[in-house]
Amino acid sequence: MLVPFHTSGTKVPLYFIHGIAGVMTLGRFLAQSLGSDQPLYAINANAIDRRETTVKDMAQMYVEEILNTKPSGPVFIAGMCAGGLAALEVARELQNRGRKVGPVILADPPGVPQGLVPQNQTVDAQDPVVASNLYQQVRGQLLDFASQPDNEMPFAVDDEQQVHLATLTGVKSLVAFCRHVPEIFTGTAVAILSPRRAANFFHPQMPWVKILPQPSMVFVLPHNHRELFQSGRHDLSRVLKFILDEAMNFGTSAGGVEKVQEFAHELD
Repeated sequence: MLVPFHTSGTKVPLYFIHGIAGVMTLGRFLAQSLGSDQPLYAINANAIDRRETTVKDMAQMYVEEILNTKPSGPVFIAGMCAGGLAALEVARELQNRGRKVGPVILADPPGVPQGLVPQNQTVDAQDPVVASNLYQQVRGQLLDFASQPDNEMPFAVDDEQQVHLATLTGVKSLVAFCRHVPEIFTGTAVAILSPRRAANFFHPQMPWVKILPQPSMVFVLPHNHRELFQSGRHDLSRVLKFILDEAMNFGTSAGGVEKVQEFAHELD
């Protein structure tokens, strides 16, 4: 479900994909932080249906939503937490259709994608006990998000039916990410990481080295994963704005590298 926050502006549009529970909570905050000249769209997980959803299914739906709002021209795709994996799939499909994308922005993706954990492939999400546990887990996470005053929720928190439907949608999103085995992405990417996840991102024997074989620009911020999207979101937005403003320089010129180094020094 695509939610527009700024539809006008001269900059390249940014489409920011939800995290593992199906909601992109930073839309209103980023709209204020990035300014009215930055077109911004949040992508939340689509409403439930009867069929099982995969991350590639989700990516196809999101591509169609993006094309409906931006039929031509370049775009930026970002993903929140596990949503970075969906962002890579969306970018891949857009590139296959001849669209200019990038760099893909990964906001603290999991150090090890959940689909690479063997037991996640064998869990029966239809088992009543498992389904109940997943439901309670996602519901609790959504209500926790909703308790943060600056978060933007795509449903009415005081409407129990909407909370229920959002939870069911979030469970489908969680299951899809937990079963998704990422493929190699040969495009460019930029990662904004918490220190703990950065350790796995850089480790030569961990999955990200193979998923992103091209050199990637990485920012490590002094916040844990939860803080990065709450108390640390101002630092996150500063880095995001810098990436959007300087993206064309990443990996293409010495000047671009120098600007990144200068900006990293400012954050320290």
